[in-house]
Amino acid sequence: MFPVLFTFGGLAVPSYAAFMLLAFVVVGAVRRVELARLGHERLPGYALVNVGALVGAAVGAKLGMILFEPPQNVAELLALMLALDFTGKTVVGGLAGGYLGVELAKRAVGITRRTGDGFAVALPLGQAIGRVGCLLNGCCLGELWSGPWAVTLAGAQRHPAQLYEAALDLLLAGVLWSIRLTPRPEGNLFRRYLVGYALIRFGLEPLRGDNGHSLAGLTLVQWACLATMLGFGAWIWRTERGAAAA
Repeated sequence: MFPVLFTFGGLAVPSYAAFMLLAFVVVGAVRRVELARLGHERLPGYALVNVGALVGAAVGAKLGMILFEPPQNVAELLALMLALDFTGKTVVGGLAGGYLGVELAKRAVGITRRTGDGFAVALPLGQAIGRVGCLLNGCCLGELWSGPWAVTLAGAQRHPAQLYEAALDLLLAGVLWSIRLTPRPEGNLFRRYLVGYALIRFGLEPLRGDNGHSLAGLTLVQWACLATMLGFGAWIWRTERGAAAA
């Protein structure tokens, strides 16, 4: 759509890269505010948790493409990852990988506290900014549609699925920001983010034109989202019910 955002001194600045950089800056700034509030940065060895999150998210985002690629391309996908080629990635895989990376890093340094709440507001803000970059770059296409606010991508009119998700991600971030000071078991704000994003992605999947493999009428991404909603939703209910009873 607009793959080049602007040129500076003869250098073309890609829209996707510019918005990813902006997302990274915003996520970092909001997360720093939340980490200061929660006191996580004072935990011994917490710097390794940041490394675990970044490495896990990068690897998971690439491996998550298995949900979209045909089986014969899996070996090529793994080879690209081993060659440190991380083009072609998915948010769902990035979240799963980042979560695992954080947990492994915490175990390595002996942190037993739940630290996800520092990411809860920052991540949906970053995702919203990133989805605008996706639209300008012409990736993460919406399904074919000729309605009043259709956008032309890949030679056809489509749902602006990227903007739908950006708006819902912003709404999710606003809700989480408004409730972040409410007393609750540690980690449950982040779990609310996971459930909220899974709900957003589950609902938007039929409007995407790149939804990959399906099983029993749902895409594999939708199955992953359904498992996330049920699993973390049950965790929230169990821990908060127990806290209320105590």
